[in-house]
Amino acid sequence: MVSTKSSSTRRSQISTVLVFAVCALLAVALIWYTEAGRVQQERNRVSNLAGEYALALQMNIENALSATYAMATMIELNRGDTHEFGTAAAALRSFYPGIAALELAPGGIVTNISPLAGNEKAVGHNLLTDPERDKEAFLARETGKLTLAGPFKLVQGGQGAAGRLPVYLTDEKGNRQFWGFVVVLIRFPDIVAPARLPALVERGYDYALWRIHPDTGNKQMIAASANTPLSDPVNRTVQVPNATWTLSVAPRGGWFSPSVLAMKTAIALVIALLATASWRSLGWR
Repeated sequence: MVSTKSSSTRRSQISTVLVFAVCALLAVALIWYTEAGRVQQERNRVSNLAGEYALALQMNIENALSATYAMATMIELNRGDTHEFGTAAAALRSFYPGIAALELAPGGIVTNISPLAGNEKAVGHNLLTDPERDKEAFLARETGKLTLAGPFKLVQGGQGAAGRLPVYLTDEKGNRQFWGFVVVLIRFPDIVAPARLPALVERGYDYALWRIHPDTGNKQMIAASANTPLSDPVNRTVQVPNATWTLSVAPRGGWFSPSVLAMKTAIALVIALLATASWRSLGWR
């Protein structure tokens, strides 16, 4: 009789443990399911936010580089004569505050720069023979498209990027001949400042602006709010002329909050205990 009672007690204890385990697992599974949904909603929201900043970057860069078209038109109308460059460049720079300098590179060799002060070392630089940046120059010449090169270390010092628009002139026989490049120089971090990326940090997010270097195939950082890699960031494309940059954004503390998860897990365990107690009070064994 004692043995039967002891066996019944053990079965009851085992049943209680099993009920608690099942209730706890169900509660934890529900928590993870709801938390995953919350994180996905947050990722969608951050993706939209990053898209706004990416678009601001893109528009600012496109606006600065669009000055190349006006200068190229002048070169074409003057049949390659550059005597009006100084006056035209000064006027364009006043309309495009994002421009650090305007350059002319007939045959790929920089001959004219506005402003010249501080940029003297760039005069005579051959864009088609520089091993660190010639790939983008050849890409611009072959495609006939405005192409953004960089960021890279400038010959005249500092970090910058260059928008290069190839210019072609038609000869007496009607054939188009490569004349050279019109170049807009933009400096970092000046060119990304109008997009106000640091405002993301104020809102609790870290960011990284980067590209894949065309020569090395490696990831090149352009601007970042932290020295460590971001945790599972959302990525938005920044389409720059004939190239692509990427803006990555992630919450500074990660997508999951350990304190919130701990609190929800504790609640799940309490619910499991209450469910088990209810099961026992109903006399279910």
